Amino acid sequence: MSQQRLLITGIGSELGSLAASLLEQNPQFTDIVGIDVHPPRRRLRRTTYIRVEHDESAEFVQRIVSHRPDVIVHLGVWEPHGRLATNQARVATGNYANALCTALTQLDGLSRLVIRSGLEVYGMTHGLSPDENTVVAPSSTYGHMLAELEATTAVAAPATATITTLRFASVIGAHVPSPLGRLLRLPVIPFDPLSRAVFQVLGDDDAARAVVHAATHGHHGVVNIAAQEPVTVAAAARQGRRLVAPVVPNTWTIAAQLTALAGAPLPDHVIELLRHGRTAITCIDDAGYRPTQTTSDVIADLFSWPSVVRVAPNRRTERVA
Repeated sequence: MSQQRLLITGIGSELGSLAASLLEQNPQFTDIVGIDVHPPRRRLRRTTYIRVEHDESAEFVQRIVSHRPDVIVHLGVWEPHGRLATNQARVATGNYANALCTALTQLDGLSRLVIRSGLEVYGMTHGLSPDENTVVAPSSTYGHMLAELEATTAVAAPATATITTLRFASVIGAHVPSPLGRLLRLPVIPFDPLSRAVFQVLGDDDAARAVVHAATHGHHGVVNIAAQEPVTVAAAARQGRRLVAPVVPNTWTIAAQLTALAGAPLPDHVIELLRHGRTAITCIDDAGYRPTQTTSDVIADLFSWPSVVRVAPNRRTERVA
């Protein structure tokens, strides 16, 4: 097995940290570097972390080119209202993507490129489940962000590279800053009473395994990855013993304001999921990309997480002069 140099962008995210911890176990990667605004959320033993702000494009490019990676895993994507508000997420994602593309034009020996994307690129599918051959037609901010990322990296990547684009369903995990996950944990969940739409999610463990498989096997093309057995919003609420609040079409802006006050902002791609659903199928017959958990399994795990409990102090603290 030939030895390869690996570079991971977005290593400070939960998905990036988890994928890196799994990739470290593979002996084919002998020199691993991770870049992000924040440090990894897990203890990594063989990975060198480099902090680069999203607006430090020259530094970003220099770090990638000087490492001379054989494999790049690009997870430097900010979902709106995950860790950043919509406008900030769009700028940060675009900055990392543009800097990556600049670096790619200088990497003639790159053998493999893995890009994180999402099902949001398909837009509103009106009850249909797109496959990898479906035309991309984003209808949300996040969808446009991901579609632009896919297009620009495909053009910039050297001809030597195998490009794997992973289109994930909404990734949910115990430490994943997911706007959909926060919403489903609210006591009351908004939903469209006129819609019978269903949706799929993806556990962070399954997402990380898919990243590892792509980095080591290198399928050239797009792969849709979503947990099986889609559910409705009402069914997900029942599973978590939550109440549902019917929302008529013209009042979703008000619903978003109320959920934001409750700690769960509603970006437009999540509203799109609640109203129209989001599912996908795959034409790729590769067990390495197949999730092990169903959508109901992932949601059950979501509701099993301990809630935040506020404990009042039982004694007065002494004031220091």
